[in-house]
Amino acid sequence: MPARLPVESRRGSVLEAALLLFVVISVAGIALLSMSTITRLGMVRSSYDVRLLIAAEAGLEAMRGRFTLVPGVQEDWSALLPTNGWNDIGGPMTINGLQVQVQAMPMGYPGLTHARIRGIATGAFDRNRVVEYKIQAANFADYALFFGSNNTTFIGSYFKCVGNFYSKGSINLSNQPGIEFFGDVDTSEKVLNYVDYVYNFKKGFTEYAPVVTIPPEAYGLAPMRAAAEASGTLFYANTISIELVDQHFVRTFEYRFTGTGTNYNPNHYELRTELLEIPDNSVIYIDSGLAPQGVDSWGLTAQTANKASHGELDVWGVLDYKRVTIACEHDVRVTRNVSYRTLLDNPNLRRFTEKTSEQALGYREMLGVLSNHDITFETILWAPLPDYADVTDDPSRDPPDIGHHANQYSLDGVYMGVNKAARGAVGPATSRELWVCGGIINGDYPSTALASNFDRRNYDTDYRLQFTTPPYFMKAYGESANIVVGTWRTYTL
Repeated sequence: MPARLPVESRRGSVLEAALLLFVVISVAGIALLSMSTITRLGMVRSSYDVRLLIAAEAGLEAMRGRFTLVPGVQEDWSALLPTNGWNDIGGPMTINGLQVQVQAMPMGYPGLTHARIRGIATGAFDRNRVVEYKIQAANFADYALFFGSNNTTFIGSYFKCVGNFYSKGSINLSNQPGIEFFGDVDTSEKVLNYVDYVYNFKKGFTEYAPVVTIPPEAYGLAPMRAAAEASGTLFYANTISIELVDQHFVRTFEYRFTGTGTNYNPNHYELRTELLEIPDNSVIYIDSGLAPQGVDSWGLTAQTANKASHGELDVWGVLDYKRVTIACEHDVRVTRNVSYRTLLDNPNLRRFTEKTSEQALGYREMLGVLSNHDITFETILWAPLPDYADVTDDPSRDPPDIGHHANQYSLDGVYMGVNKAARGAVGPATSRELWVCGGIINGDYPSTALASNFDRRNYDTDYRLQFTTPPYFMKAYGESANIVVGTWRTYTL
């Protein structure tokens, strides 16, 4: 039998155990109390950050209306943003007891109104929270097709539209095969005679939508002319054609050469060409007036006037890297393909499955073409693109990309005819396919009429138009600036 401990020893052991348990419980209690305090402080800080964030957002929304363009008053944001750094927009505001200052910084290109805008909310102990995003002036250039006529728009067979579509009048599919709208479809009237709602309209359609009009201020002839004058690319009615040659252009024009002495002939005109650099982020502008004295002329004095006048301007060619708008006060004829160099060299970027890829959003060249009257697409004069620039069938894609034709053509850029932008003469549509990357805008006409000249038409938007546009082109006045998608962020200073 083991020996038993004395009573005093047993009592001491119990006391030691009790004391140890007390210490453990005390330490755990203090730790739990400390953790609870930390949690409560974290919750307080988090809720305070949320209050700051909400106040910063509210301040931004309160000031974003200041960035509404007003024709003749605020054509751009230069008065609001006089310096290249951060500019205060108004004074500090008090929102829910917190001080908020809104600031903006100009960015982008000439003729493209862009800015970074941020709200800085400041609270106790100089704690702050910043909300920032990019904004741009609202614009009309994101329509793949726009028809501003009251008449019904008829849609031909094998019509493909990747992008937004608007028709002021009704839309009639006439039960034709192969018609697919991949973007928003809005009409201020009715949609008629479609075969398969799900196939024809990937995102459905909206009938009796509010009427969309494009006011003259939106295409801004005066600002475009001023930009061209500043870049040395203001020309007159003696200009016959503009051919884009990558980063240059060839201008063909009539030059008045009166001669001297016995060679004097007041009606002597010569056809001449000049190779010029494309003005980046500017405009090539054709004034419908006669060339003033001393411009494109030479004679007995340097002040001889050039009286040659053409009622239309021919445009075609390939644009590389530059961003430019061609604006003409009279008619424009597109007499051959107009192509972006990047898309010629990388035709896969034209595919529906590639339109929003990094490469398709990352190249730089962009063109706008404006006629204050009509743009006529003289497609029967066009030669097919070289084989290397064709989009070929690829059934392995999801969805399969098939049904392409042997002879392919391109119309890259955004085209606006204040009256119309449509086909000229009718020609055979024998295995012909058209690729558009940008948009066609008819101010007062119900059709492009291109179905007669192409078996398949790919009216594909340029998704870059969500965050950039051709210079000085298609502003929407009277509307608050748009937030550029994907640019929202928050941080502390």
